Amino acid sequence: MSTDQNILKKGLKFIFGAIPLIIFAPVTINIGFSAIKKDDNYIFIIIGFIAAITAIGLVMNGIRIVLKALFN
Repeated sequence: MSTDQNILKKGLKFIFGAIPLIIFAPVTINIGFSAIKKDDNYIFIIIGFIAAITAIGLVMNGIRIVLKALFN
């Protein structure tokens, strides 16, 4: 039972691709809360939550692919 290197690399690309979004989402949400206090601007919170949901999805998909590579 050997590890498929191509599938493993694909899964790690998903996981490492999510790292910038993991950093970007909380920063954007924090900026959004400050923008609400100033002038009722909700666009930064919406962008932050979309980035957070995308990061969660990418990490979940990456873990699923890595596990498929390891145990298939």
